[in-house]
Amino acid sequence: MARGGSRTSAGGYLGIPPGTLQSTTLRVRTWQKLPGNAEAYQAALQHVAEIIMAAPEHG
Repeated sequence: MARGGSRTSAGGYLGIPPGTLQSTTLRVRTWQKLPGNAEAYQAALQHVAEIIMAAPEHG
């Protein structure tokens, strides 16, 4: 969100191997199906992106 791009490119940027990224994505998507979790996840991601964008040297 802060840099643009896909989850795969974000995982690569952060050094997360593709297999780990895929299994984690599956777990998060399963968790998001529970009531209220999708909204909480989106709000948390947005907050993290705002913190990064506010940093003097983001990205």
